[in-house]
Amino acid sequence: MGMAEEIVTTQTYEKLCSDVLYSHESVRFVGLVNNKSDLLHSVQKQKLDPLLDEDEIKISINYSLERWRKAQNLSFRLGNEKLTLTEYDNVTLISIPYDGKLLLISTQPTVHYHDVIQSIISAIPPWEK
Repeated sequence: MGMAEEIVTTQTYEKLCSDVLYSHESVRFVGLVNNKSDLLHSVQKQKLDPLLDEDEIKISINYSLERWRKAQNLSFRLGNEKLTLTEYDNVTLISIPYDGKLLLISTQPTVHYHDVIQSIISAIPPWEK
């Protein structure tokens, strides 16, 4: 990848993550990771204390990628995964496959998942498979 292409790609990742972060007031954190566990870009809402430190974020990314890879094993029967949602006491984690990468989103715990997910999905531009 050339330097110009890398700059454009980085700007695209920054815009994607920022757009998703501000798509709904409940969104706390957005990160985009590749299949090698590299965090390509991430953003977090200001004035919120992070729930995980850097090492714990890496562990969480690995767990998310491992779960995603396992889910792909049944895609020939179930179809492609569109998103997963995991609710904890203090946070809800949403994973969305995007352009061969995984978009990781954390939100405030809420019972209105439909509204949050619809806002997030509307902020994500389509990509060609």
